[in-house]
Amino acid sequence: MTRLIALASLVAACVPLNRGDYEAANAQHIYRMCQDQNFAYESGYNAGLKRYRLDTGWVETSCAPETRGRIREHYHAGYNIGIANAPIVVPTRATTYSYAEHCTFSSDCGEGRTCRSNQCMGEGYRGDACWFSSDCVSGSCNHRVCK
Repeated sequence: MTRLIALASLVAACVPLNRGDYEAANAQHIYRMCQDQNFAYESGYNAGLKRYRLDTGWVETSCAPETRGRIREHYHAGYNIGIANAPIVVPTRATTYSYAEHCTFSSDCGEGRTCRSNQCMGEGYRGDACWFSSDCVSGSCNHRVCK
């Protein structure tokens, strides 16, 4: 029964956003970057890590004039570090990525999860790594393993 509930929650999480929801989420993300230079740095890092094209055009159109330079610098600094750590893409018949699953920031892990010791924690099932009981769905963490 527990697995059925977990499966149902995963299916619900895969529902695609409509265009309005996507645009609203993107606008909220940009607003937060304009307000918090650390979030701008983390977002730049994540964009670089995914090998996205460097684009800071949103700074001119969305951020207050007095903060634009600082926000752009933090985003760009994060992007440079992220692109330096980006996975290596080896062109073959199929694209292959070579990297170990790890995190640098909690934002790398997704909503409700936390980055601890370069590993995403939270919502762990039996046998997954944990530090605290709150990292496990069961609420039980013994010797850094979810029970």
